This record gives sequence, structure tokens and C-alpha cells, in this order.
Amino acid sequence: MPRAHRRFLGSAVLAVAILAAPAARVGRAQRVQREWAHLGARQVDLRADHDVLRAAGEGRFKRLRLVVEGGDLEMFDVRITFGDGATYSPVTRFRFTGRARSHVIDLPGAARVIRWIDFYYSSIPGGRRDKATVHLYGR
Repeated sequence: MPRAHRRFLGSAVLAVAILAAPAARVGRAQRVQREWAHLGARQVDLRADHDVLRAAGEGRFKRLRLVVEGGDLEMFDVRITFGDGATYSPVTRFRFTGRARSHVIDLPGAARVIRWIDFYYSSIPGGRRDKATVHLYGR
């Protein structure tokens, strides 16, 4: 095989390997994501400071996951309201910046129906100020 053909073949194999690698990572991420039920989403305007994300569906969940796309924000004073009207407020602050776009909340007690989540938030100084979308997942 001529040298030019070997170079071309080597380059083609390398290109296929590079292009296939992200697809393999996406496949794993999609499999992991399927383990979580999407309960709803809310686009937040970083000029406000409070929003409510209403959950869709009647499933029972032991863990919740908040995922933020878009702008950087800090979420605090989170209050989860269950199907029976009881509430739970985890004692924490969630920062959604850079690659840290997801936080998991372990719920106390038995699996429960989620009605909505009230949360207060603020933009992070120096962070991305685009509009952000908060997604709620349950497991």
C-alpha cells in the first residue's frame, strides 16, 4: 500500500475514533438519565429571586435531582411540598456554575408524591447571566 494511502487510512481511523468517543459518553449519560423521571421544568429570570416549580405526575420518590441549564445561579431556601401537604426544607445552598449543573436531594421517610418546589435564588457575581432553566427529576 502506498505511503499516501496509509496516511489517509490512519487519519480516517483516528477521525472516526474521535467522533465516536463523545457518542459513547452521551449514551451512558442518557442511560443514567433514564433512571430519573422528569417531573417538570421552570425557566427563571435571574432578575427575580423566587420561583415555584410544579411537579407533573403522581409517582413516589425518595430522591430529587435539580439540574440547571443556562445561567449560573445559587439556590437557597428550598422548600419541597409533598402530595399530603407536608413540607421538607433541606438545609443547604446549591450552586449551579460551570460543570456543576446538578444536585441531588435525599428525601426523609418513605417514597412520596411531589407537588411543587419553592426556591429562592440569586445570580452569581461574575457568572453567566443568561436565563436559566431549572429541571426537576425524581427517583
